[in-house]
Amino acid sequence: MGRLSIRWLLGELPKLEAERVIDATVAERLRAHYAEKTSGSGRRLVVAIFAVFGALLIGGGVILLLAHNWEAFGRGTRATIALAPLLVSQVMVGWVLAKKCESTAWREGTATLLALTVAAAIALVDQTYHTGGDLESFLWRWSLLLAPLPWLLNSTAVAMLFLASLTWWAGAAKVEGSQILVMWPLAAAVVPHLVQVLRSGRRGLRAANLQWAIALFLCVAAGLGLDHRVPGLWIVVYVGLFALMITLGAASRRGEEGLWRRPLEVVGITGSIVMWLILSFDEPWRHIGWKHIHTTERFHEVTSWLDLALAIGLPLAAIVAMALLLERGQHNLYLLWGVSVPLVAVVWPLTVATDSRWIGAVSFTLLLLVVGIATIAEGVRRQNLGTVNLGMLVVAMLVMVRFFDSGFGFVLKGFAFILVGIGFLVANVVLSRSLRAAEEEAK
Repeated sequence: MGRLSIRWLLGELPKLEAERVIDATVAERLRAHYAEKTSGSGRRLVVAIFAVFGALLIGGGVILLLAHNWEAFGRGTRATIALAPLLVSQVMVGWVLAKKCESTAWREGTATLLALTVAAAIALVDQTYHTGGDLESFLWRWSLLLAPLPWLLNSTAVAMLFLASLTWWAGAAKVEGSQILVMWPLAAAVVPHLVQVLRSGRRGLRAANLQWAIALFLCVAAGLGLDHRVPGLWIVVYVGLFALMITLGAASRRGEEGLWRRPLEVVGITGSIVMWLILSFDEPWRHIGWKHIHTTERFHEVTSWLDLALAIGLPLAAIVAMALLLERGQHNLYLLWGVSVPLVAVVWPLTVATDSRWIGAVSFTLLLLVVGIATIAEGVRRQNLGTVNLGMLVVAMLVMVRFFDSGFGFVLKGFAFILVGIGFLVANVVLSRSLRAAEEEAK
């Protein structure tokens, strides 16, 4: 049982005792049993965090000490110093795998140290023998060497470092005009570790951290990986990606969990709001589609087909996920947030065919308004203050961008902001009183 479920159960025990569902002896035995588990897991988490930060500090300190005296050493000494920390960290990792394999703190700490010493060894050898040269080459080799480590060492910290280095490499390569198609198969190296983490505890903090890293990587990589040969195809890709994140997050959620343990939903909803606000302007809809396709030599045939595959595959996957949610009869609010997929499937080709920018801008302005109001209504119906505030936030942001984009005077803008602010306060006060009354009735 996960920590959130245990916390809920312990909170229910007084009520169960009062209603004589269980007696005091059973309640105390349950408290003692689950308190021992939760306290142990909390200590292990703190130890793991300190181990990772300790490894980061040690690695940084070693690099600074070497850098201070670097010019005084010969090439042979430099090579030895560059490789010595790497060999030591490998020995430590081997010892941990043999003796402390079950310890998350030891495993994460030594794996992080190994990842940092790999980077230091590459950089120092390059500097000593004048190999490699640029940042793009360094990041590519570091990413290649990190790729198997998350699975081999079962380390979430190294998986996050790997995704960060791969993203950094892709950005540097894109600036230089290099091809980054290989980014996708290399990123798939993190999947075996994801399976490991989900099997060991899909509702744990490690699983949440890894999903955050993957979700953020996909948001950045989707933009970097696109060839942009067909202008405006990114609109379909990102709308499909965020809708898929929302529906997958809703389908995998079990019970009421904190926001940090729902990364796909949070990233998907946040990305959707930002995306819809951008699309509520007419500029993104200017000169898009096959009529304005680029034909210069810098575009690659394979990546152009990949753009098309993402533009078709992501929205279709989101629709399939929404159909599964609809079949279960759950998460109607998340289905509402996925309505952008069928909307863009109609609006995008219509805009391309007519070259009318206002169609997309008006459609997504109305979408923001409808979803915001519907989210508020759903929050009131469920008496969920967080959902009400989310809907109010969507409406408020829409009002702000629309008024700043228009020619209305300051007085009218001021009244509009005041009215939205009053709406926030009134909704929160009314719903808070309603929730308090419901709690008192339950007692």
